[in-house]
Amino acid sequence: MLQNILDKNGYQVSRLFGYSAISLILLVTVIDGTVALESLLLIPYVVLILLYEPTILKKIEYHFGKPARRSFRFIIDTCLVMLYISAIHLMLIPSLLMLGILIFSAAFARIQGLILIFVPVCALAVYYLCSLLFFGFEPILQIGRTEINILAIVFFILLIAVGMYYQQKKLQQLSKEKQEYSDEVNRYFKLNNQLARYAPVQLWQSIMHGELEAKVEYQRRKLTVFFSDIQGFTDLSEQLIPDDLAFLLNDYLKHMTEIAKHYGATIDKFMGDGILMFFGDPDSRGVKEDAVACLDMAIMMRQQMRILRERWIKMGYASLHIRMGVATGYCHVGNYGTIHRMSYTIVGRDANLAARLQAAADVDQILISEETFHLVKDQFLCVRNKPLKLKGITEFVSSWQVVERYHETIEKYQRWYDYEYKGFNLILNLDKTPSYEYPQLIEAMEQTIARLKLQQHRTDVDGMVLLDERSIVKLEAKDKTKP
Repeated sequence: MLQNILDKNGYQVSRLFGYSAISLILLVTVIDGTVALESLLLIPYVVLILLYEPTILKKIEYHFGKPARRSFRFIIDTCLVMLYISAIHLMLIPSLLMLGILIFSAAFARIQGLILIFVPVCALAVYYLCSLLFFGFEPILQIGRTEINILAIVFFILLIAVGMYYQQKKLQQLSKEKQEYSDEVNRYFKLNNQLARYAPVQLWQSIMHGELEAKVEYQRRKLTVFFSDIQGFTDLSEQLIPDDLAFLLNDYLKHMTEIAKHYGATIDKFMGDGILMFFGDPDSRGVKEDAVACLDMAIMMRQQMRILRERWIKMGYASLHIRMGVATGYCHVGNYGTIHRMSYTIVGRDANLAARLQAAADVDQILISEETFHLVKDQFLCVRNKPLKLKGITEFVSSWQVVERYHETIEKYQRWYDYEYKGFNLILNLDKTPSYEYPQLIEAMEQTIARLKLQQHRTDVDGMVLLDERSIVKLEAKDKTKP
């Protein structure tokens, strides 16, 4: 425990050792006869000053802070050391060593600024004043006896060693605190990253950057709202065990979330298999750009759903399809709830409209509102839908079905092919197909075409067989001889 106290008050221990050393040097010079006996009266006054010093320093720290406390303590040390130097008549080696101790003390206490300019002036003033009033000016700059010089050098080395010891201990303590702080920051970020998964990433980033505060408030913004769900998922949940249902749902949400993240959507919430997202808050690229990004996301989700559907069918699950609704308009967006529990969400007619359009959509269909259509009509091929009577909305609602982007109909630039018909599914993504596998794909397509032609020869338009087995063999042989 004593060691901990000494380590904690290392600077004070160094000061105590320093004053003891220069007091002993003063005593030796008096015994040697170099200095008058009256000079020893200096020691009680120094002790008295050091006893009252903590009270003064505490008041200075209270009013001006810790830097002012350190600076004032260094000024006191400078004045007291100059008293000793004046008392020994500026004896050369002890005086130089005392000044060296002051310089070391300034570095140890991190004294900076105007104090370093003020202290030398103060030191000279104290020396001349004490020499004039108490100790006189003669003799000065004496070399002194060898014993006194050796004693001063020994004390100087010991004081430097004590100071370096405590400085090293302080550096080790700072290094330990830095590591603890770094570990705490890492733990804080890990915790934040985990909590961020329960909120939209844009919202979390805005709060972390100080742009938003976690308080109950909202604002009116023009948003493009997206709502989707899986058709037939509720009926499927009654047929599957919870583990299979959870697998399908998490697999679906994982892929849809990655697509939403890519296009910059703000994910409001998951409601079972339903997803509510919006564009335009906290970040917005412009009303039109937000609507275009939303439809790009919807088309990509529809394509991804086809891939997931084929994979799920191979795993033994039922064929599932997605329905989507999009609406653009003014909504209130912000934090709703109480100070203890709040939710970042949207409220408004167009949020309800997106949900109603989704419910009215057919499988794999994207229905958009009239205002969304006017924003994206120059970039997407849309087909007018019949006016809809939607739940909760008194008047009929005009809607449009999104087919694809205009540039996707140009075969020259098309990189994604998908076609689905009864008993036939074709999904081809050229961006993910290596060019060296093109011959294998062409061969597979040619075999498929040959098989379709053979089946066409075997049956009529109603699917009835036209030829017997022998005729079929002859026909197959004839087809093989054709170039």
